[in-house]
Amino acid sequence: MLEEEAEAIACKAIELAKDGDIAAMRMCLDRLAPARKGESIAFELPSLGKAADAVTAAAKIVALVAAGDLSPCEAADLAKVVDVYVQALATEGFEERLAKLEAAASESSRNTGA
Repeated sequence: MLEEEAEAIACKAIELAKDGDIAAMRMCLDRLAPARKGESIAFELPSLGKAADAVTAAAKIVALVAAGDLSPCEAADLAKVVDVYVQALATEGFEERLAKLEAAASESSRNTGA
C-alpha cells in the first residue's frame, strides 16, 4: 500500500522543503546528494614485507592524522587494513613453518623405517 503512495509522499516532502521545512529539506537533500562514504585517500604507506613493518606503517598513519590529512576514523580504518595484512603474513609464515616440520617429520620417519 505504501508503494502506491510513494509518489504522493515524495511530492509532499518536496513541497514542504520548498515551503521552508528544514527537516524536509534535509531529507530531500540526503536523497538527492547523499554524503559520500568510503572515499579513497591517496598516500603512500611503507612496504609491508614483514610484520615488523606494521610499526612503520602505523607511524605514517599517526603522522597523517597529526598533520590533519586523515581523520581519526579514516586512520582507524587504515590501521585495520594493516592489521589484517599483518595477520595474513603471520598465517602464511605459520603455514610455511608447519609444512617444513611436516616434511622433516616425514623424512625422519622414512629414514628410521617407522
